[in-house]
Amino acid sequence: MCTMDFKKSLSIHSAAIGAVLLVFACPLWANSADPIRLDKHHIRIVFSDKEPGPVKIAFAALKKDFMRAMDAEPVVTETMDADRSSPEIVIVNRATGAIQVPSDKVKPLDGFESHRVYADPESNRIYVEGHDLRGTIYAMYTFSEQVLGVPPLHVWCSWVPVKKETVAIPGDFNLYYRSPQVRYRSLLPGDQDFFNPWKKRSAENQNVWLETALRLKLNTVETYSTIEPGYRLTDYANLIDRYGLVITAHHTCALNTSFSTWEAYWQETRHQDPPKLLLANEPAILEFFRYNAETVKRSGIENLWTIAFRGRKDQPFWSVFEDAPDEERDRAEVINRMLRIQLDLITEVTEDPDPYVRITFYDEIADLMAKGHLKPPASENMIWTFVAARRDPYPYDDLIHFTADKPVKLGYYMNFAFASTGAHVAPAEGPWKMEFNYRYVSSKSPLYFSVVNVGNMREFLLELSANAKMLWDYDAYNTDQFMLDYCTQYFGAEHAGAIARLYRDFYHAYWQPKATEFPGMARQFLFQDLRYARAFDHMVEEFYASEGDINMNPLHKIGYESVPGRTFRIDLEHNHSTNQVDAMLYGMTQTIPKFESVAARCSDMMGQLDEDKQTFFNDNLRVHSHYMAHLSKTLYHYVYAYKHQKDPAALGKHLDLAYHEAVRAQQVLFEAQHGIFSTWYSDAEPLNRTFQIDRLLTRIIQLKEQDK
Repeated sequence: MCTMDFKKSLSIHSAAIGAVLLVFACPLWANSADPIRLDKHHIRIVFSDKEPGPVKIAFAALKKDFMRAMDAEPVVTETMDADRSSPEIVIVNRATGAIQVPSDKVKPLDGFESHRVYADPESNRIYVEGHDLRGTIYAMYTFSEQVLGVPPLHVWCSWVPVKKETVAIPGDFNLYYRSPQVRYRSLLPGDQDFFNPWKKRSAENQNVWLETALRLKLNTVETYSTIEPGYRLTDYANLIDRYGLVITAHHTCALNTSFSTWEAYWQETRHQDPPKLLLANEPAILEFFRYNAETVKRSGIENLWTIAFRGRKDQPFWSVFEDAPDEERDRAEVINRMLRIQLDLITEVTEDPDPYVRITFYDEIADLMAKGHLKPPASENMIWTFVAARRDPYPYDDLIHFTADKPVKLGYYMNFAFASTGAHVAPAEGPWKMEFNYRYVSSKSPLYFSVVNVGNMREFLLELSANAKMLWDYDAYNTDQFMLDYCTQYFGAEHAGAIARLYRDFYHAYWQPKATEFPGMARQFLFQDLRYARAFDHMVEEFYASEGDINMNPLHKIGYESVPGRTFRIDLEHNHSTNQVDAMLYGMTQTIPKFESVAARCSDMMGQLDEDKQTFFNDNLRVHSHYMAHLSKTLYHYVYAYKHQKDPAALGKHLDLAYHEAVRAQQVLFEAQHGIFSTWYSDAEPLNRTFQIDRLLTRIIQLKEQDK
């Protein structure tokens, strides 16, 4: 819990920005007298065994970092040594008070999660101090990054350490992080067709992403349903809690679950046949709500409550309740009532008159909110979480209409990945677009909660890192500077500027099928890799569908879209075309040279990088640029074959070319399979709304067979 008023923490936070930036901008050991020298054979750490489990997990990681960076096995003790001849690293958690800084050496911290790492040459000690549990964890990971040189993404970037015999820490070293400007900073691993099989391969894979979240100084994980029969939470929820992260539920999940667990509750907990999902069965619904709330309370986890009233999955409640009303106002009234019931229940169960609770305005909820029908609860600790527009992340109408005249806190949900039509295999939105969205939100009111959907995580490490940096310190964050720092850290200072430009050019290579409409935003509408996938899906059903004229607008299916045109965003006039087929051909002729240019420059850059920097550069940028170049050529030839399907020669030639380019796309993607990621793509779970090249290749072969 924050120990100081949030707005006060904002006002004092900027005071430390200059000092923090100075540390990052200058060489760590520059111009310092009387350094403290850590010798690999004499490293002593003072750490209390009374610290809570999450701090112990982070401490175990810190000891591994010493082995990674120095091949050093630290000596651990619970008391500071009076003999000052050898240096000590002292881990201090002010919340527990298990170890305390001597009164004459204390330096100030402020509120929640603040932390400091500083040297005291007089006592030959380095203090690694946090205000609370997570502040202490962040302090240890700050030491690892800034002193030992272990980057936050060390697992994902195939980091190769340069072993050190000694580390000299300047006598005036003093790195201080005040409380973050955003209280809850969350990530959501979304559709995990690559991630889930990978996590199952080892216990380390299962856990390391949570360590990464903490190294980036995030503090919350958004989950799907975590309620099980018998007043138990899922192993997934308990794992997140074990690492010291807050749990919050997805927008489908009221009180940490959705109606997908309705039958299991009645059958396995109440041992009876489930009643029908009817609004008329309100007593049964309230009993279900109470069980879920009590399960969370009994667990003792740190939980940011979510209230919602939706269907079994990512769908409106009226899709599963047979007696749901038909009119929007009546539907909104049902939601208003259920939200109030859930909030009152949380207040009762927690015995907290004003608990922290969030509601997410997603899809139909956002529409009802924008139209003024939804009247969600408002209170000092109620977090109204607005969502970037579905399928393309930009501020939606409900946020645009929001005015800060309600006693609520503000949250924001943005998809870096979006299964079905967004980025999935390759990143597309980029950190500049992220910053634009978040600057707009903060122009409405200070942001209190954030969640970003990072899909399988590995593809969106850059965006996630940028988001974490911005959420901690809005005032200091600048994407151009972040990119330079990121590229310096992971690829070296010599080529950092050139690689930052390569990243920018990669993001700008995507086809923009529609002109920007939101004032000031660049690249509002993009044709991400899953839009390619959906185009393949739609068009395969139209091949050979008619003996007459070819359907030149094959991407719109009756009943497919709740908002017409939202799936593909293709504006014909913008693409100098009169139909979707020609618009796609035009779009691919625009985007292919851009991706090819970036891909060629990336391949050239690979040879200039130090060998230990090449793997991550290849995984995180070069592979994506080549993949998108080949995927774009696949779509071009596929669409060309579709347009000329009445011409056997053209049809066969371009289906062959489409097949060849799809094979090349898969081959280049598999270049990122190595080491612990050796089956990242090849072991993917089948997930129809994502993209499986093998399925596309099979379809192209089938089309060729049909032609015969």
